[in-house]
Amino acid sequence: MSIDLYKKNYAALSANQLRLLTDLLEQACQALELSPTMRQRAEDSYKAVGKWLAESEDPMFDEVEIYPQGSQRIGTTNKPPFRAEFDLDFICYLPKAEGMHPDICRAKVIERLEEHGTYKDLVTELNRGCRINYADNFHMDITPGIPDQNHANEFGAISVPDKKLKEWKASNPKGYARDFDQIAQLVPAYSDEDESLVAMAAFDAKRIEELPKHQGFKGILRRSVQIMKQHRDLLFHENKEYEGKAPISIIVTTLASRAYRDAVKNKIYGNELEVLLAVVESMTSYIETKYVAGKIEIWVTNPKNEHENFAEKWNVDPKRIEAFHYWHRNLIEKLEELASVKSIHLIREKLNQLIGESASEAAVDKHFESFNEERSNNNLFVAKTGAVSTVVTSTPVKANTFFGK
Repeated sequence: MSIDLYKKNYAALSANQLRLLTDLLEQACQALELSPTMRQRAEDSYKAVGKWLAESEDPMFDEVEIYPQGSQRIGTTNKPPFRAEFDLDFICYLPKAEGMHPDICRAKVIERLEEHGTYKDLVTELNRGCRINYADNFHMDITPGIPDQNHANEFGAISVPDKKLKEWKASNPKGYARDFDQIAQLVPAYSDEDESLVAMAAFDAKRIEELPKHQGFKGILRRSVQIMKQHRDLLFHENKEYEGKAPISIIVTTLASRAYRDAVKNKIYGNELEVLLAVVESMTSYIETKYVAGKIEIWVTNPKNEHENFAEKWNVDPKRIEAFHYWHRNLIEKLEELASVKSIHLIREKLNQLIGESASEAAVDKHFESFNEERSNNNLFVAKTGAVSTVVTSTPVKANTFFGK
C-alpha cells in the first residue's frame, strides 16, 4: 500500500503541523456527535417502542426484541448539517413471525404502533418498515426482522421485508456491528513509540475532558467514517446532478472498515493522519464484481451476510456509481488542500469545506481554548487570528501560524 496521498501532501509537514491537523479533526468530530441528552432521549424512545410492541396480545410479537442498527449502534452518528432532526435506525426482531409474508408482517408492526395514542399520528410507511417522526429533533426507522431465511450461518443473520420486491431480504445488522467493533479495536503500529501511546490514550478516553493535550483520534476508524459522511452530506446538498444518488452510509462504512482492517495489518505508520489517509485512499479497492445469474454485478458485500449486497441499487442505476466516485475524488481533493495551507485562518477555511462551518468553528475554538489555558501562567492569550497578545496591554506580539514559521 503506497499511501500516495500522504507521501505527496503530508510527509513534508512537521510533527507539530501533523499534530495540529489531527487535533482539529478530532475536535471537529466531537462537535459532530450527539449530545448526551439527545442520546438519552433516543434510548428512552426506542425502549418505550419496544415495550409497547412486546405488550401486544398478537402472538407474532412474542419474544420481540428491538435493537439499534447502523450508525447509532456503531458510534458514527453525525448531527445532520442542513436539518435539525437526525436518523435513528432499529430492528424489530420477531422470531414468531417466521413463515409470514413480509407485507403482512410489516403491516402488523405498523398497525400495532398506530394503536398507541402517541405514535398514531407519527407513523409513516417505508419500503422496509416504518418511521416514527418525533417532534424533538429525531425520527426512528423501524425495520421488522425474522430468523434468517438464506442459511447464511452467521451470528446475527436475519431477513427483513422489502415492499417493492414483496420478499424477505438478507441482512445482519447485529453481526455487522460486532464485526465493525472488532475492527475498530485494532490499533495501528507506529514507527514512533510515543505516537502509539498517544493513540492508545485517546482511544481509551471516555470523556472530552479526559483527552490528553495532544488528543489523537478517538478511534481512527470511527473518526474516518464520521469525516467521510459529513463531507458527503455537504457535497451532495442541493446537488441537482446527483440528487438522491449520494453513496449511502452503509457503503461508506463497509469500505472504510475493510480498508482500515487491512491497513492496520500491513504497514507501520508515522502518525494517525497517515492511517486515516491510507483508509481514504484504498477504500475503493474493496468494491467487488461478481458473476450473478448470468450477468456481472457490482457488489459491496455485507461482511457478515454474503447474500446481502449493499450496492444492489448501483446495478440498476449507474448514476449512483458515478456519484460515489465523484464523492471519493472530491474527498481526496479536500484532504490534499488541507495539507497545503500554513495558518489557522486558512486551515479553518479548508475544514469548512471538508466537514462544515459549525464543526470547523467548534474545533478552532476548542484549539484556542486549550492553547490559552496552557499559556495562562504567562499572562498570554491567543486571538483567533493566530496572533498572540498580552492580557494587560492587548498589544500584539509575534504572529504564530502554529506551523513553526
